[in-house]
Amino acid sequence: MPLSPSELEQEIRVNRKLPQNIREEDQPLFQNWLESSFSMKPSWVLEDAFILQDTVFSWKELRFFDSHTHVFGLGPFPLGKRVLNCALRKWRTIEEGIWIKDEWSANYFHWMTDCLPRIWQGLEKGITDRVILHESYQKLSFVHQSLEMIGVIPVYYSSSENLKVNRLVLTSRTAEFPHFNPKYTLETRERLSKVSQNPQRKIYISRSMAAKRRVLNETEVELILRKRGFEIFHAENLSVQEQVELMGETQLLVSLHGAALTNMIFLPSGSQVLELRNYHDDKTNCYFNLANALGLSYYYTLNEGTEKNTILADFTIDVNALEEVLDSMA
Repeated sequence: MPLSPSELEQEIRVNRKLPQNIREEDQPLFQNWLESSFSMKPSWVLEDAFILQDTVFSWKELRFFDSHTHVFGLGPFPLGKRVLNCALRKWRTIEEGIWIKDEWSANYFHWMTDCLPRIWQGLEKGITDRVILHESYQKLSFVHQSLEMIGVIPVYYSSSENLKVNRLVLTSRTAEFPHFNPKYTLETRERLSKVSQNPQRKIYISRSMAAKRRVLNETEVELILRKRGFEIFHAENLSVQEQVELMGETQLLVSLHGAALTNMIFLPSGSQVLELRNYHDDKTNCYFNLANALGLSYYYTLNEGTEKNTILADFTIDVNALEEVLDSMA
């Protein structure tokens, strides 16, 4: 097996459509995202690779592959610290595995949109169906549930050991956040979705159980939605399998900006997504981008947040705007 990247770095170009209910005054929120490009680093097959804490070193290539193990790479000082910290740890050898993670991977959104696409990239090599993960990932139910669903076997390592991997498939992120590689995103849908013959359900995923990014007038919002035939769910109460099956029966998905909207990946093609967004936020467009990668009809409303930073804000939903857009989606 040659110790070289399987392909050159690729530039991916994407064109996106404006939301279905776009208002002229809101176009600046989306305009800069209509044409985008991003690069995808090559994947490698490495012989006799070393996993030191959270990064990969190849003795034969004489290099760290921190650009594949960390979103923004690592500098010389952090790499040096890892070498020193790992010097006295015990070693374990495994035959083969796929590297799919970085420092963002241990949350639902990044697992589904970054790690699963990297698994598809790794499986393309035809070498192994095992992924290498730190033992902390055993505590994440969505990790072992999704791996079981796709028939991929996790190999866990502990913080007290270094790994030598005889053959390591080293994948890269298939897109730079907040972009999505349509090829691999659609593959996630194809491999996991369980679409019913006639998806008709209207689903609202509430964040009332979340620690942040909650709807302050939740009762009023839920009342409006229930009158229109919506069912109310909390993602925290559902397994990955249950979320996938629910989305497969869904024609219209509504939720506040948050990880639950990641589940649009499992919607049937032709379904509609309504994101409850923050006023004046032209930066937090990952779900607009994701809907476009999936070819879904994307709608939005703008709502008053307790602060400009969407990730930290709670929201008062504009119920008039909500009813107006729901009327247009009927």
